[in-house]
Amino acid sequence: MKRFVWIGSITAIALIIVVLTLHLGTSKERVSEQFAEHLFDYPLPSETSLIANHQFNGKNFVDGGGSGGYWNVIAIMELRSTLTKEEILSYYKPIESFPYPKGKRNGVELEIYFENNSEKVMNSTGFYYRDNADRIRTISTYSLESTIPQVNQVSGETKYFLQISSGFDYFLNIN
Repeated sequence: MKRFVWIGSITAIALIIVVLTLHLGTSKERVSEQFAEHLFDYPLPSETSLIANHQFNGKNFVDGGGSGGYWNVIAIMELRSTLTKEEILSYYKPIESFPYPKGKRNGVELEIYFENNSEKVMNSTGFYYRDNADRIRTISTYSLESTIPQVNQVSGETKYFLQISSGFDYFLNIN
């Protein structure tokens, strides 16, 4: 009888450990939050202030779906700066890339959108940004030589949005 109780206890403990490991290792919300923290923890340039941080995640919510069953995650920082557009781009240009969700490998490019040339794409899950031509604008798509210094003439500030987005596979693809 003692042996049965002992084996049952060990089995129950092992099962709890396996379930907790699977849950913690595959929690969509936790993975999404960790991904977003890479952007939120990045230092801001001088003369720049944070307006808001946003993180949204869901299945097929970016660009109308077609993600192959992956869970999409978007992290956005709304910022205000007295720096010019050229100075802002120069600050962020050296960023290689951010880590993928659930991974140690880098490869997620920083996207940057300026208030006067961006659109907020809204849906039931949240929102994300594209430029006025509905394109993704990674930092590498901007040419510093052709950038005209732009600052809002009324307020003397530039409002812009930093964004990273990616997708990841999740446990059993259960929503």
